Amino acid sequence: MGIMSTVSAQVHAAINWPGGEGDSGDPNKKSKEYKKGYKDGQADCVAAPKDCKVLLEDVVAMPGWGETEPNDFMEAADRIYLNRFYQANSLDKFDKDWFYLASTKPNQNLVINFLGDKANYTDTAGWLVKVHDRYGNVIAAFDSTTTGTGNVYRNGDDPEDVVDPQEPILAKTPLSNAHIMLATLGLPGRYYISVESKDEEGAERAYHIAAMISSSDQMSPNPDTNFHDAETEPNDLQEDADPLRSNVHMFGTFGRRWVSWYVPPEDNVEWVWPNCDPADISSLPLGQADCSCDNTAPGNTCIAQPLNGGQGTWEYAYDYDNDWFYYRSDGNEQLHFELCTKGNCDFARVHVRIIYVTDAVVLLDGPIQPGRSFDIGAASPGVYFFELSPEPVDGPQVDPETGVHTVDDLTGPYNFLLRSTKLPADGS
Repeated sequence: MGIMSTVSAQVHAAINWPGGEGDSGDPNKKSKEYKKGYKDGQADCVAAPKDCKVLLEDVVAMPGWGETEPNDFMEAADRIYLNRFYQANSLDKFDKDWFYLASTKPNQNLVINFLGDKANYTDTAGWLVKVHDRYGNVIAAFDSTTTGTGNVYRNGDDPEDVVDPQEPILAKTPLSNAHIMLATLGLPGRYYISVESKDEEGAERAYHIAAMISSSDQMSPNPDTNFHDAETEPNDLQEDADPLRSNVHMFGTFGRRWVSWYVPPEDNVEWVWPNCDPADISSLPLGQADCSCDNTAPGNTCIAQPLNGGQGTWEYAYDYDNDWFYYRSDGNEQLHFELCTKGNCDFARVHVRIIYVTDAVVLLDGPIQPGRSFDIGAASPGVYFFELSPEPVDGPQVDPETGVHTVDDLTGPYNFLLRSTKLPADGS
């Protein structure tokens, strides 16, 4: 009823009603013809308000739907109905507001309209607006700052306008001043919109947000994939290698752990069989009355233990990650490898070894620095393995007593990319 009465007032001013002066010529007395014409005109404008130059925002400028706090995470997100503005506010720089909606078809456009507070709708700066998939992954992010004034006036709204009946009727401010952000949603399903203050610019300020869904005319398929791949631990052995996809960045982390071993005293030791207990007859070697072991005999795996309370020592060292990956090639192509080009790496170098099927064919075996790239030729079809490991120092240096390699400290995150160029490896 509120819309009806407002429309009536608008059309009254815009239409010349028949019989306006009444039967007696008195302009203050309305004739029957006038009343009938008014009623007919009112019904016509309600059915087709645009024909009477009455737009929705003339009667409902800001519907006034609102968020409910707290809605700082996905599980507490507010449903945002399409084509309706919602009023919300950022309580402080840590407040994050979540909303959700649904896309019913593949490749639909999500159009986000953003306004500031009622005191200044066009001041949209101060927020970060992000679009998330159903798992919370960010698929689009926007700075709410507009790049222009955004002022779009309806024909005749500006006092200085010369009304041209041939010009289209445009939307009326302030809705037409909204900062527009667009993201295409590849898959049908639930999506989330989050709004947070950019630093402290949006703190303790209100804003208005609306969402619309439209067709994008994008026909390409959208598999459920990610922006990049990640290694899965453990992948320290060749048989546990992670697969690589062409032109998809792989992210991983180098780790390390303490390892220790017992070093018996140089003298006053006895050699015994592993897992042998003199008090347990079943653990004694066949035909022996004790656990003694001849460490000089070929093939014997004896261990030393001190006699008469002699004390040995414990040695410690870091055991670093060896990360394995594999790529399946059709053969006769160039492969392009880039290290740490998607993000910074804190190490100085890493040892990269590339082999074909087995160690019989080694394509690369040496150190690579972050930010570097190289190309190799994959002549034969099949599986190519990539091993990333710490670079040995000086040749390498190996402790003759313990066999421990002296290597670079290799810890922290890393990333690399392998691109299958599909270009022939033989230059043809």
